[in-house]
Amino acid sequence: MSMKAPTYAELASELTRLHDAREAVIEQALDALESHHPPLAQLVVSCVGDRHRAARWLVMPQRAFSGRNAYDMLADGDLDGVWEQVVLKQLGIVAAL
Repeated sequence: MSMKAPTYAELASELTRLHDAREAVIEQALDALESHHPPLAQLVVSCVGDRHRAARWLVMPQRAFSGRNAYDMLADGDLDGVWEQVVLKQLGIVAAL
């Protein structure tokens, strides 16, 4: 049984749907951080400039987290590690490997 290849319009629609879903989850994640750890969330926002950029920084893989993102670290219970990296970022210090 052969499957019909999706059209570009179908692919574009699916990519838009996935993008929108990812954006919603990123926003929910920052909301959760603001709810559970308000001082950390506030520092991240002030460190990177605005809420949108803070939300992106938190989901980006970080070298200091061995390629993981801040939420991976928080999920593992490493709140102190996230605090440390945010403070170093605030001070303009890039964590050495």
